[in-house]
Amino acid sequence: MNEKVKIVTDSTCYLPKEILEKYDIKTVPLYVRFGDKSYRELVDMDRDEYYMRVRNGELPDTAQPSAEDFIAAYKPLVEQGYSIISPLISAEMSGTVNAANAAKKALGDPDIYIFDSWFNSLGLGYQIIEIAKMLYEEGKSKEEVIKALPSIRDKMYIFFVVGDLYFLARLGRIGRAKAVLGTMIKIKPLLYFHEGYVDTLEQPRTLKRAKKRMLELTKEIVSKKGLKYISVIYGDNIEEAEEYRKECEKEFGRKIPLTQLGPVIATHTGPKVLSLHFYTEK
Repeated sequence: MNEKVKIVTDSTCYLPKEILEKYDIKTVPLYVRFGDKSYRELVDMDRDEYYMRVRNGELPDTAQPSAEDFIAAYKPLVEQGYSIISPLISAEMSGTVNAANAAKKALGDPDIYIFDSWFNSLGLGYQIIEIAKMLYEEGKSKEEVIKALPSIRDKMYIFFVVGDLYFLARLGRIGRAKAVLGTMIKIKPLLYFHEGYVDTLEQPRTLKRAKKRMLELTKEIVSKKGLKYISVIYGDNIEEAEEYRKECEKEFGRKIPLTQLGPVIATHTGPKVLSLHFYTEK
């Protein structure tokens, strides 16, 4: 591959530092706000401080990066002659894609391909890994990778349950799942991502049942499509996540990593969240 191509994403991909460094991936932080003070996610505020403040009763808000934030990320790479592929958090959940497009326009419409991943967290992160492997390990051209992006996205799945729908509803990120709000005290809905939205898959009455169904439905999909990557995602509930991981490892016969949500996405799910993020082979 002779092309110079860089990947620029946003902080909600929650990829391990070693992956970001291995492929030299640049991340543009989203913001978490406590009161009138804003913090760049995982730059000015780490997970430990964030969850401590939430435990102490503070209720944060979030904000997208500005166009200027993306200009600061894109401009040096453009000046160095790089093309850019920029997969980002779902446009249905954040104005981040809009900010990136505004930055591209302000820079005179350089060779930057902005892609709505329809997901966040490792739903975005696993797509980035696939893009990076195609570019830097398989030597695929930028055009080949861009053409493959929709099929990469179609292999990604997120199922999740939250301890309290209040957090999703509070900041308006409940998407098409809002129909369950009227009965949210009585049920623990199993939620999923559908074309960038949060939607309700099923409405179990207990958290135990919801977690069981999440695993059963994942197994159904994986039995047909294979399994490439999987992670158990959690917030401020590590013990519950560890227990669930053991169940999942038993079912799938493989080691499964744990990934803790960063401040921005945890602000919308609430601290008691459990999720399976998985990417299929086909």
